[in-house]
Amino acid sequence: MSAPRTPAAAGAVVAVAAAVALTGCAANNLHLPSPLSAGSASPTVAGPSAAPTAGDSASPVVSAPSPDAPGANAPTPNAPSPTASGPKPLSGRQLKPLLPTSATLPAGWTMHDSSETDTGDNFEDEPDPMLLGNPCNWLTSASGNSLAAGYETAHAEELVSEDVNEAGIHLGSYFPGTATKQLALIRAYADKCKTYTGQDWDKKPVPHTVTVTAVADLGDEAIELKNVPTGPYAARDVLAVRIGDKLLILDGNDIVERLPHIRDLAVPIAKHIKEVSP
Repeated sequence: MSAPRTPAAAGAVVAVAAAVALTGCAANNLHLPSPLSAGSASPTVAGPSAAPTAGDSASPVVSAPSPDAPGANAPTPNAPSPTASGPKPLSGRQLKPLLPTSATLPAGWTMHDSSETDTGDNFEDEPDPMLLGNPCNWLTSASGNSLAAGYETAHAEELVSEDVNEAGIHLGSYFPGTATKQLALIRAYADKCKTYTGQDWDKKPVPHTVTVTAVADLGDEAIELKNVPTGPYAARDVLAVRIGDKLLILDGNDIVERLPHIRDLAVPIAKHIKEVSP
C-alpha cells in the first residue's frame, strides 16, 4: 500500500498524527523496512489494523518494529569469516565515533536522542548477498540498514532530522573488496526494479519508477537511488557512498512536506570518515 503524502502546512503535528493513524501499513522509521521476501513482486496487502506482511509495498509510515530493526537480531559474537582475507574490518564500536554528533552535524540538522545503535565488538560472518532475491515492492521502504546487508560485517547507525524531515545514517564495514561488491548489488537491484507496481489502501495499482545516478566527488564512489510513485504518495531517496572498505548509506522520504537534503548531509560526513578512519 502506498501511503499518501502529508501536506506541508500540516507540519510536524500532522506528521505524528498521520503516522499514528496509519500504524501497521509499513515502516516510517527509516530503519524498519517491510519484512523481506524472496517471492513474487506482487504485494500481499494488509488491512489498516494489520501488521505488514512479507513483500508489502506500502510507502513508509510508522509500524511496529520489524525483524530488520536495528538490534532486533543482534549478531552472535564470533570472529570474521575464516574464508575472508585481508585486514579485519572495523567493529561497530570503532564505527560509532565516525558518525556525526549533535556538535558536528551540519547547520539545520538535529540528532534524535538515543537513536544510535551499533554492533559493538561483535562481527557477523559474511552472509550470502540475497539482495537481488528480494521482490521489487520491498524497495518501497528499503533503508540503509537493509540495503547494506550482504557482505557487511559490522555497523553503526543513527537518526537525524532536518526540520520535520527525518533521515537515517548507516555506516557499515566490510572485508577488502566487498564494499565495492555491495554497492554493485544495490545498483543491480535498482536496475532490476526500474519500474514496478505497488498498491494503495484501496488496492488500486500505484506505479513506481526507480532511478540510480552516479554522484561525483563523494567518497571513493557514490550512487543516489530515487523511488518515485505516481500520484500523491511518499517518495524515497537513498544515497550510498563507498569510503574504502566502508559504506555510508543515508535514506529519507517525503511523507512530510519534502525529501530531506541528504546530499548536503552526506558530504561532510563522508569527508570526515575519509580523513580520520583507520
